[in-house]
Amino acid sequence: MDSLSQALLGASTFALVKDKHIGKSSLVVGAIAGTIPDLDVFLAPFFNEVAFITVHRSLSHSLLFAVLASFLMGYCAHRITKRRYRYRDWSLAFFLALFTHTLLDWCTTYGTKILCPFNSHLFSFNNIHVLEPIYTSILFIGVVLLTLKKQINRAKVINWTLGLSTLYLGWSFVSKGIANHQFVQEVEARNIQYEKMLISPTPFNTLLWNGIIKTADGYYFGSYSLLDSRTSIELHFIESNNELLSEIKKHKKGRQYLEYTQDFPLIAVEDERVKIYAIKYGPVNYFGAPEFVHPLCLNLNEVEDIGIEYSLEHKGPLTNYKQLLKRIRGI
Repeated sequence: MDSLSQALLGASTFALVKDKHIGKSSLVVGAIAGTIPDLDVFLAPFFNEVAFITVHRSLSHSLLFAVLASFLMGYCAHRITKRRYRYRDWSLAFFLALFTHTLLDWCTTYGTKILCPFNSHLFSFNNIHVLEPIYTSILFIGVVLLTLKKQINRAKVINWTLGLSTLYLGWSFVSKGIANHQFVQEVEARNIQYEKMLISPTPFNTLLWNGIIKTADGYYFGSYSLLDSRTSIELHFIESNNELLSEIKKHKKGRQYLEYTQDFPLIAVEDERVKIYAIKYGPVNYFGAPEFVHPLCLNLNEVEDIGIEYSLEHKGPLTNYKQLLKRIRGI
């Protein structure tokens, strides 16, 4: 999730335990604690761009880190405040601020390695986009009220803030479930034999969903909005050169990037170069044949000739925000 949402969530969860003890200071401490897992971005200079993809959202986002860090930070806070408040409360507050960061990232498409270092699996529910203004706004309003209002029932505001934001997350699962049902019906109606299906969110909303249907030869792509006026889902097929997987896995960077794709790599061959797209995020456009950006490019005969291609023409799905808003409305 974006850093602002994580800071606001950290502030709210920390205040749930410590607001009654240290008041508004709990918001500041919680916001800082809520952003700590993302400090792994400062490790980027020590890794190549492909390796860092596997490092980000790994150990610092794990359950182990949350437990150990909360005990340590709780102990330090307990000593700094001269043991005025219970060590258990400090540790619980820090654990909530740290681990809810991980849980929120679990809801996104990028995924998070909760069981690191024991297991490198990327866990992701794919039920909310990293840019979700409604969820962020609920947390923001709650934190602003707690910061600026003097005559206010603070415990009630904290409970309502966390309750409503969690309820909205719950709604995103319901919305995704509706979309998943529609895609399953569409695929069965067309008698498409598929291996896996991935439903992923689109930016700024929980109404429009991308459907990615994996087959032996490639992928079907489509989108569905809960406001759709269409009677069926338009699907586009793109072939994937899956026979190259064994060759790609011979390269360390290739294996690392395939892990990042979470078993949804679109493999294309262009001008004797292999391009691997992490299609789990869905296309960057919302109408017509799907388009993808930032593939891992490699020459299977040149070990050093490998890296992520960043195009200046395409910066991501938000460049097509007008299409996005139109598609959300079901057009």
